[in-house]
Amino acid sequence: MKLSKAYNSYELCKLIDAECSQQSSRLFDTLSTLSNPLPKSLGFILNDSDKHDFSPFGGLLVNKNFSQDIDDSIYIFRCDNVMHSLTKLLETISSYSEYKLLDNFYNVTVGENVTVGKNCILYPGVFINHNTHIGDNVIIHPNTVVGSDGFGLYKDHEKWQKIPHVGSVVIEDNVEIGSGTTIDRGLIDNTVLKNNCKIDNLVHVAHNVIIGCNTAIAACTGIAGSTIIGNNCTIGGGSGINGHISICDDVHIHGMSMITKSIKSKGEYASGMAADSVRNWRKNQVLFRNLYKKNR
Repeated sequence: MKLSKAYNSYELCKLIDAECSQQSSRLFDTLSTLSNPLPKSLGFILNDSDKHDFSPFGGLLVNKNFSQDIDDSIYIFRCDNVMHSLTKLLETISSYSEYKLLDNFYNVTVGENVTVGKNCILYPGVFINHNTHIGDNVIIHPNTVVGSDGFGLYKDHEKWQKIPHVGSVVIEDNVEIGSGTTIDRGLIDNTVLKNNCKIDNLVHVAHNVIIGCNTAIAACTGIAGSTIIGNNCTIGGGSGINGHISICDDVHIHGMSMITKSIKSKGEYASGMAADSVRNWRKNQVLFRNLYKKNR
């Protein structure tokens, strides 16, 4: 992600309220993430225990108590609150632009830098935010929102603060999206719906989610942020999928399932239990997961 301008270390420190390990004329004009690092870019570490290859980065935003050994060639910007500093940087990129009705489609509203491929059908009431890419043969049903801000917040002095989202949504070819569905744009990287995936009505796809080819998701499913769903999967209606997990290829999830951790083996998965107090539910879950041992 390109920054609004190129910053030297002094300018960055002033903008994001940070202290830098060294001062020089080196310029930073690109921001990227640990999962998709760009050469000589500025990155950020939210969890001090994260172990990654930091070598592609030119600089890193870290908390003041960050203690990992980092190569001297990488500039370290120590912040009181990394999310606060990152937000200041994202605010320089984020801007409110113009919207218009899309030519050749009735009552479809789009932002700037939106591309729509060949043979697409966009029904009335569809809203497509800035920098969205839509491939060929895509169908989007009425009142669906593509590219709204993700639910990104951090706490500063006990108050929730909004984190601007500057990523995009990429919808590849032969995708169909039902009515009233919301697909949030990414924070920095993109939210991606790959070729031939099918999304039903009233599905929520959060920021930075990736949905694989030929995957079908039924109505009222909620997918939390940064989750990756593989190819050839089916997800039954009303399912809830936790954030920051992955689901491998060829997984079939029954309706009303609650997926709390990554699925690494293909096959069918299901869950479901009547509501109870959290205390009782947790006890029952422990017993439930061990039931199979009693029948050996």
